[in-house]
Amino acid sequence: MLKVSLGWGHALALAKDGNLFGWGYYVNSRIGKIGRELEISPLESNSTKLRSREEFSAIEADEKSVMEAIEKEKDMPIIWDPGSIEELHELKAADVACGHDHSLVVCCDGTLFTGGSNVYGQLGRATKDLGLGPVDIRFRPITIASGLRHSLAVCNNPSSEATQDATSVVSRGWNQSSQLGREGPTEIPQVVEGLAGEIPVSVSGGRAHSLALTAKKEVWAWGSGRNGRLGLGSSADEVEPVLVEYLEGSEVIQAVAGLDHSLTRILCFK
Repeated sequence: MLKVSLGWGHALALAKDGNLFGWGYYVNSRIGKIGRELEISPLESNSTKLRSREEFSAIEADEKSVMEAIEKEKDMPIIWDPGSIEELHELKAADVACGHDHSLVVCCDGTLFTGGSNVYGQLGRATKDLGLGPVDIRFRPITIASGLRHSLAVCNNPSSEATQDATSVVSRGWNQSSQLGREGPTEIPQVVEGLAGEIPVSVSGGRAHSLALTAKKEVWAWGSGRNGRLGLGSSADEVEPVLVEYLEGSEVIQAVAGLDHSLTRILCFK
């Protein structure tokens, strides 16, 4: 296996030959079709977007209610063994990412597929069809990442004339703490303009913050700054990407956002 990505109750595994396998809690098509009838989660159908600054505690309460519901269920819609995802039988996957209750898949031909909850626009597509579906996006995704309820991608930038290697970060989904790093429509994939002039090579999303690693081996952070998760020396939220200056002089080779914390991997010896 090349990569395994875990969401809340579901998982995707990418094999070396490009085949994709999924298992776990399968409502809302978060793992696509695997020989089962697709179902809509009753929790999803009753959900509404929360708008207040108390959303963090509301999310925790929501997660608790989900766990309680699972305990009460006698026949949860769960696929226990890995199965091949039907929507991608004719395609080869190149990258996968799982969010809280949604999934992203990039195929070798550059097509981006998404499935699962779209309450916050994290799927980036208007169609409400169940199953993994393609996203109409004018950028070609290279690598992808999922936060709790937002989605990120490093894409080739077709509008850039500076270099063929130019890339941009594209974001969509939940933006309560500015984790998209931009203004504008949240349900439509759009470029994070605050990284203009940089060449992002990877992105990572947490609960309400995001990180980008650039070709210069620098880390940029944005979104919720609670408890210092951005590494900027404060707990303030950042509406646009900010360079993590504390890492200046370090050769960062990996930057990962956890739920409410961040980790970086630094090359110490050559």
